[in-house]
Amino acid sequence: MKKILVAFTLILFMQSVFAQDGDWSFYRLDSVQSKVLWKCDKHNGSIKVVDGGFVVHKQQIEAGLFYIDMRTIKDLDMSVKQYGTAVMIFENTLKDEFFEDKKYPYSAFELISIEKIENNKYSVTGDFTLHGITNCISFDAEITIQEDMIKMTSNNIVLDRTDWGVYRMSPQRPYSDEENGWTVPDKLEIKIEIITKKEDK
Repeated sequence: MKKILVAFTLILFMQSVFAQDGDWSFYRLDSVQSKVLWKCDKHNGSIKVVDGGFVVHKQQIEAGLFYIDMRTIKDLDMSVKQYGTAVMIFENTLKDEFFEDKKYPYSAFELISIEKIENNKYSVTGDFTLHGITNCISFDAEITIQEDMIKMTSNNIVLDRTDWGVYRMSPQRPYSDEENGWTVPDKLEIKIEIITKKEDK
């Protein structure tokens, strides 16, 4: 968490320093439209991206950092009308028992590098912090850079949750006494959807 706070403080510092330089801009996250979509086993859902932004120099992205609020994990494949309180129980299990949201309320993605492949397609590399552990990940994304906004939509990113220390009901470390031997796959897919808007200087 300290690493996340230091990185975000740096972006805010850069935002203020370059506020007087017309070549530099800060694009603040639109938290209403931004989210992380997830899929694991038979379930899928969303998590809110709540803060962050891109630092841009001459229409080129130079830095980026985004906070993901793990307390906002939602399941989208089960309706409350059909499953009732089971939906809330399932979501709370993911938050509390899998990702320990009280101890690790935020995840974060910090941009390391971005390389253009062609047109609006880019190769993106960055540090992804989850469950208190940071690993480097790479993925392709479609990025649209306009004067007043930047939109980034990643391809499906396959992660192994055990790389971030999330072993709850993992086939590698099953809790057979508690779940009668049930396990949850270690692999999960996420898709990052980010929309940012240029801040006035």
